[in-house]
Amino acid sequence: MSNFIASIKADFNKRYPIIHHAIVKHYFTSIIILVIFFAFILRYFQLNIGLPYLYFWDEPLTASNALQMMKTGDYNPHFFKYGSLMIYLNLLVDQLYRIYLSFTGGLASVENIRIETDTGWHWTISHPSFYFWNRFLTATMGTATVFITYLISRSICNRWTGIISAFFLAVLPIHIIHSGFVTMDAPVALFVALVALFSILFIDQKKIIYFIFSLICVGFATATKYNSGLAILLPIASLIWMSYRDEIPRQKFYWLAIPCLPAVTFLLVMPYAILDFPNFIKDILHQITYYKTTGHPGATISPGWDYFSFQIQKFYQNIGLIGTILFAIGLAGTIFRPVLLLIILFPVSYLLFMSDMTVNFHRNFIQVYPFIAVFAGVAFYNLHVALAHFYPKLKKPIPIICLAAALVLLPRAYDAYQTGIVLHNTRDTRSAVIDTLNAMEDVQKVVFARELRVQEQDLKRLKCDYSIQPIEIISAEENKDGVHYVLPAEISQIYTYHHEEIQTKKAIIDKIHSEHILQYINNNYIEQNIGKDYIKQNAATMLDAFSTSPSLIIANQIPPEPLYPGVIAFDTCKLSPTGVQINIRNTATLRDGVITTPSYDLKRGKYLFTCQAKKPATPERSRSTVFGEYETRITVKRLNAFRKHASIKVSILADQTLLTQQIFIPTENFAQMDAFFSLEKNQRVSVQIENLPDISASLLPVETTIKQLKIEKAGKR
Repeated sequence: MSNFIASIKADFNKRYPIIHHAIVKHYFTSIIILVIFFAFILRYFQLNIGLPYLYFWDEPLTASNALQMMKTGDYNPHFFKYGSLMIYLNLLVDQLYRIYLSFTGGLASVENIRIETDTGWHWTISHPSFYFWNRFLTATMGTATVFITYLISRSICNRWTGIISAFFLAVLPIHIIHSGFVTMDAPVALFVALVALFSILFIDQKKIIYFIFSLICVGFATATKYNSGLAILLPIASLIWMSYRDEIPRQKFYWLAIPCLPAVTFLLVMPYAILDFPNFIKDILHQITYYKTTGHPGATISPGWDYFSFQIQKFYQNIGLIGTILFAIGLAGTIFRPVLLLIILFPVSYLLFMSDMTVNFHRNFIQVYPFIAVFAGVAFYNLHVALAHFYPKLKKPIPIICLAAALVLLPRAYDAYQTGIVLHNTRDTRSAVIDTLNAMEDVQKVVFARELRVQEQDLKRLKCDYSIQPIEIISAEENKDGVHYVLPAEISQIYTYHHEEIQTKKAIIDKIHSEHILQYINNNYIEQNIGKDYIKQNAATMLDAFSTSPSLIIANQIPPEPLYPGVIAFDTCKLSPTGVQINIRNTATLRDGVITTPSYDLKRGKYLFTCQAKKPATPERSRSTVFGEYETRITVKRLNAFRKHASIKVSILADQTLLTQQIFIPTENFAQMDAFFSLEKNQRVSVQIENLPDISASLLPVETTIKQLKIEKAGKR
């Protein structure tokens, strides 16, 4: 039998000498390549999550800013709440991809790309492929962090320890998740890990170049996420270590380089921190206030022990009991490897520093997990040392240690792979509903609720005609044969000023009879089998924020519901003398450059029309006029000093006949303008809003943003 196996082995080696050479002669290299490749595959699975819809709040802060630079040629991000390095790196990816699209005909002009500045909706994503390649960059940087973790652990112990540490991080769910979004957390973990690597190499090889590289990486890390500037402690500690051992000359140069090199690097990759210094300082102060004082709704905790214990619990949830035990065993190895004190320095200092904050987002600690992975790998090294010491007759304890590591990590790897497959193949419910409609018979037309924000890429796949209407308009129109309606099964909001609007929409949805509901679509598989660690599943369609696979219904009849006056809230509606940009949440329409509200059936009586607008500032104005038999009073409240003129013409129509018409001049901040009108009989009333040209030819055209319209019963004044 042994001869038979030997002959097969010899034949294989003869037929495939390259594979034999790679496996036998370079098996360590082969293993780490496989680990890195597997890490990339797990992160690659994340790249399609949600697209063409966004599932992460902060992605546009980086990706859309990069696209805005590409569209305008203005390289000032005008946003400094995060560092700018990743915005510029994503801009580079966008430019390369744009060149590719120009050759393939996939993009006629960058002007066709629509983002938040074009629509007013923060999560606008007209070309999801740009987001995909931005995510690809993040996934690549996350994979690179796995390799750097290998190098750190190998430098401290040996190659086997490095492989185990790399594999631990490669299959760690929280690192996989954040390596699949266009955010700062996975990239900054790479730069901080590089700081640690070069600091260790500086101690090990005593070469100044490693010390310089560590300081440069501190600048990169800080220009990615400001709080990671604490990584400066690592090169400082390495310098103190070397100074104590009297192993470096010219110490003054080293100490001078510590503040200078990171600062120079920071300014090279974030030049507008100086060129746009007022906005830079404003955003920095905002972030300090936000994290230390203001807090975040649903993510605020008392600083100190409460914050510290909360994050410790999060660490435990993410690495589990076995990971915690491995970390403890690895930490004990500091006795044998004092250089591990350098590795624990950053996590401890960073945790203590962040414990003084109130905003408790755990994603701020992604940069700590490579250090945890190092200690997990060192734990197996310590076990190897213990086995060799207590069982000297055991000549080869390494295979036993590797087997133990495999038993611990392979189940995690399998779970991560299975989860990745599911996520890679899972689509948003709004994408899935298109396929469902295409498979249904006798569908002549589909009416989508505007609140769902169905993407154009999905709408192009629909095989029949469609229209998009607010829920109130859908309910007010007559049902027709062959028309199917796609509405949210549940609707909600984050901010309370939408309460009245939400109640109206909910009432309409709740009245739909079950016999008229043809299909109910949701993503229960994600909720039940993967959980909210990967996707924060929310079945509700959010009115004022992005939605993640909201539950939908397809109905063939909607109970009629007349329109009632109330609040009409806009995402953003910009009026200028040259045109109108409008992105409407619910019931307004745009016709011939004029915003028109639906007609409301009002009974005779006195009414108050309220318009909230902003920009620019103007002296206080008050005006009363008589239009026929109706008296109207207009008031504009002064908020700031006079700067520019901008005029808005508001027309109130009753049964398509002009009832009253006034001109408002809003102030720089939001101003409330009230118009009273009376009805002598029951009539249908609507409102039109139009921006007028600037009255001063010397001034540039001014944009005015309409925020809210409201019609309500007027009390005695």
